[in-house]
Amino acid sequence: MSSYWWLKEHNEGSLLRVAVFEGLSLTDGNVASSVSQVELQAERASREHSAHLLVFPELFLSGYGLSHEVTLSAARYIIQEKVILRLQHVASQFSIALLICYPELVDEKLYNSATLINEHGELLLTYRKTHLWANKERQLFVEGDQLSPVVDIRGVRVAVMICYDMEIGEVARSLTLLGAQLILVPTALAASPANENITRFMVSTRAFENHVWLAYANLAPPQFVGLSQIVGPDGNELCRVEKDSLIVADLIPKNYLHAIQGTPYLADRRPCLYSTIADQKYLVKLPIDYKYTND
Repeated sequence: MSSYWWLKEHNEGSLLRVAVFEGLSLTDGNVASSVSQVELQAERASREHSAHLLVFPELFLSGYGLSHEVTLSAARYIIQEKVILRLQHVASQFSIALLICYPELVDEKLYNSATLINEHGELLLTYRKTHLWANKERQLFVEGDQLSPVVDIRGVRVAVMICYDMEIGEVARSLTLLGAQLILVPTALAASPANENITRFMVSTRAFENHVWLAYANLAPPQFVGLSQIVGPDGNELCRVEKDSLIVADLIPKNYLHAIQGTPYLADRRPCLYSTIADQKYLVKLPIDYKYTND
């Protein structure tokens, strides 16, 4: 599919109505309570807002930043209680696609994962976070080894990045070149002035430089930055979480034709000049005693 979807003729209507939920992070790994919250918000998004897709934050089912023991217990509960299957039924019941984020246990390895379920309850993809942040995540999870597939929801091409993935510019660019029009970004960004800059500047930049919509779902304050938002292909916010933890926006291509037609970044690239990006010879290694801020 051409990345320049916006050059085609579009009617005045919305391609997709997207919702983002900014919830509190669990501190005890009580998956059952998170499942109840998913059901509640899925019903709200569908019945009150007629949304087609609802995005939850990173590791929403278990909580973020928990011990290995608690995270592993939550991952086992998700398998034993067939939680994903239950949420497939929720998606089907309310005719709404769901992005569900959780610790995924495979062959005794833990992954920081996101599963996308369509409005019929069918599994579209499971993506395992490829760029883990600092020792805090690397001691708990195994890195995924593939970027998200690009899948179709009601005619819109959708892909997934998880939190720190978004801060690595090559990820969003690669997904866009693969045809993504909407990128979902479940996040667990801790509260700090530097992290606020990520939400205020980097989210909109990723959307604008790739001419895609971004649905950014962060965990809620005070532990996390919050500032969940949905951004258009011109880098402007469509909505941001303020009073209500559930926000909704329509994806209307016609609104962006003139705003982004003067900057066809994908076509104007010269990939032959950027070979160093994929060359293993140029991998950067950190000093052994390097410390991540807030690690």
